[in-house]
Amino acid sequence: MERDRASAFSPSGQRASCPAADLYNGYADLAASETEGVHYRIRTVERASAVAIIAPHGGRIEPFTSEMVLSIAGCDFSLYCFEGLVSGRCLHITSSRFDEPRGLALASASEIVIAVHGRADAGDPHTVWMGGLHLELRDAIGASLGRAGFGISTDHHMQGKHPGNICNRGRLSAGVQIELPRSLRRSLRADPDLRRTFVAAVRDPIIERAPRG
Repeated sequence: MERDRASAFSPSGQRASCPAADLYNGYADLAASETEGVHYRIRTVERASAVAIIAPHGGRIEPFTSEMVLSIAGCDFSLYCFEGLVSGRCLHITSSRFDEPRGLALASASEIVIAVHGRADAGDPHTVWMGGLHLELRDAIGASLGRAGFGISTDHHMQGKHPGNICNRGRLSAGVQIELPRSLRRSLRADPDLRRTFVAAVRDPIIERAPRG
């Protein structure tokens, strides 16, 4: 999955981009080189809910995805955020290989996982790209966002349909992936009313359709 290109420091101290491919193949590789509480942190709240809202690339990895997860989860849904804490660390693990144990445990304890991601604008700075294997809920959330005035697409290259994708690791083996472009995330951060509208448009179909915990 494409991500925001973070900056890193080369041995000479010059700022350089993270490689196009992930620096780490999985969490064990990452944890061997990065320090929890210094370079990254993990936030998990397990509630009596069948739904988990997650940001596997939160914090400084894909900025403002953690904040959106906290808002969407509210006091109702379980949540998980893997958050980069330091600019310049290449901590992205692609969703189909995301294997941090606490995240996998929460996903496997939930019926449905909704993953919130950030993407580069890539010439499309306002459209929310929807994916995941739970097509009914994907389309219901997309329709709700559309009625709220947000652009929606399922015709893109970030489909989130790999069975190993963290959004599809719940008990139903089918979840939803929400990709927010950088410009939209900046607008959501700057405009609390817009953010509330977005959050309500995502939450309402989940509440209506999701199984009870």
